[in-house]
Amino acid sequence: MVKKCFFIMICYLFLGILLLGCQSDSSKADKDDADKTTIKLWNNVAAGRSYFPILIEKFEKEHPDIKVELNNLNVESSEAEYQAAISDRNLPDIFSTDAFTLNEFVDLDLVHELNEVFPKDVQSQYTEGVFDEGNASLNGNVYLFPVYKGGTYYMFYNKQVLNDLGIDEVPKTWKELKEVGIEIYDQSNGSSYGLIFGGQSGWLVRAVTQLMATELSPESGYDYANGDYKYDTQGYVETIKLMKDLLDSNALSPSTMETDSTVARELFTAGQAAFLIDGNWTGQLLHENGFDDWGVVPLPTKNPNGQQYGEFRLGSNDGLYVSKDTEHWDEVKLFLEFLQENIYREILKDGEPLIAKEASDINVELPFSEVNDIAQIFSEMSVRVPNPVVVNPKTQEVRLALQKNAPDNDAGSILMGYLTGQVEDLQGALTDFTDDYNAAFTKAIQENENVSREDFQFPNWVPYEPYTEKEYQELK
Repeated sequence: MVKKCFFIMICYLFLGILLLGCQSDSSKADKDDADKTTIKLWNNVAAGRSYFPILIEKFEKEHPDIKVELNNLNVESSEAEYQAAISDRNLPDIFSTDAFTLNEFVDLDLVHELNEVFPKDVQSQYTEGVFDEGNASLNGNVYLFPVYKGGTYYMFYNKQVLNDLGIDEVPKTWKELKEVGIEIYDQSNGSSYGLIFGGQSGWLVRAVTQLMATELSPESGYDYANGDYKYDTQGYVETIKLMKDLLDSNALSPSTMETDSTVARELFTAGQAAFLIDGNWTGQLLHENGFDDWGVVPLPTKNPNGQQYGEFRLGSNDGLYVSKDTEHWDEVKLFLEFLQENIYREILKDGEPLIAKEASDINVELPFSEVNDIAQIFSEMSVRVPNPVVVNPKTQEVRLALQKNAPDNDAGSILMGYLTGQVEDLQGALTDFTDDYNAAFTKAIQENENVSREDFQFPNWVPYEPYTEKEYQELK
């Protein structure tokens, strides 16, 4: 009995020593953190959940006196969190968001200029146009740390489907897309179709329709020369009629009508379609899901060697901002300089090619070879276009007012309505939408005393050619 009690006492004593040691270690860790400078980083980019922890761990090892506190925000609720932080003038030191534009942040004096981080010699290391006015810069100052450089859309192809059916060529023209699509449907006895895309993803349909329309009508979407919107162009009409023709001839999967981009991608990997239209992030998603038997090409054109273009323009969520009220600028600057040297490599490791620098300039082992193909196609299709914000920053107010009061439908929804038969008069529907959109645009301009129609007009714009500082100066 005495031995038993003695054993129990020893156990309690040992446990007490362990608890005391743990408390001591915890107290020491708390004390160590208290001695560090903490900078707060809010991230609302999905991919950032992967690469930021890796980068932060490495940075903190190099700078043990600095702690980076990462907060990964929920995309759906992040706008409310930013609204509250702005109202309280309590933004984190570093943050990413698409809830507000660069122009809005600068107008509200909420963001720190980054000229020290991006002197001219450093800017030259980035893709040309990244630091254009309205992209990472405004009023001659850099405000956005560029991480990405926008995006565009592609046609992905399932190599296994093509190989199984003995098809050697990937279609480059509309005519070839229809012919190959019919061949795939016939040879597979209807188990596979030629093309699929997420018809229920309105943003995708809207963007792809405009991109394809620019081959025949470069003013499709917005006419930079005249300063108005055009959705009833030949390019739009023929692009939408193409999709209807593909559907009627079994070259376009009818599942397109019912699926969003996620489901369309799943049907593509399952071999139910040979071709998928989707964005630059698709390659990364296919690879992450274990499907690597694919390739990527530009969207088909009506004419051989036809040319399409999309705007080269950074969105607010393509980079990082620094709060104007940060109390730790020196530490933030150190972290940003560290990111300059390391973030792009980590992003490429994940398979996202559209970093703000040229992917080919980064020495890294890529997860799949098509990363370079996606980057190259983007470079060929994305063109620097006129930006009214450069001429008059107040034009952003007109754009925001237009977004709130624009018609509910768009060219993408008209396309889907035409495929289902709900839209019978295609030209009439596009013309009505164009008229309604321009009416809302004109109203927004007239209600803003600081803006005129001329701020949106660039008569020296040449389609498919980059619009640079030289062209802006010509207008003065």
